[in-house]
Amino acid sequence: MAIDKEAELERVTQLRGFRYGLHDFYAELNVETLKELNDHIEATYIGTTTLDRKTKEIALMVACVAQQDLVSHLQIHMHAANKAGASPEEIMAILDLVGGWIGNVAKINALEAWRATFRPDIPTIDRVVELR
Repeated sequence: MAIDKEAELERVTQLRGFRYGLHDFYAELNVETLKELNDHIEATYIGTTTLDRKTKEIALMVACVAQQDLVSHLQIHMHAANKAGASPEEIMAILDLVGGWIGNVAKINALEAWRATFRPDIPTIDRVVELR
């Protein structure tokens, strides 16, 4: 039976509360891969009850920060953590807590993601302000 690409893409959003470009990439390349990913996420990420969603998102966010992940991907997990009950202030406190353990570059990257997610009115960190 053929897998409905649009249904699997909608399933991504329903399961996670977000959809990222990688999900669309998988859908275009091989929708079976996206279905397998959705099945895995449903079983291990959404379906487990030991940890609540807020804790899961914070843990994933910290793991992504430690890897110096893309700002756009960090934003997704910050947004999801916020939707699950973590305030922007709690998220910043977590970044401050882990910042010394993960390194300055990773922390600055995380701060840019926090800024883009919660305070887009503040100018980006990733810019040259002045050169002399």
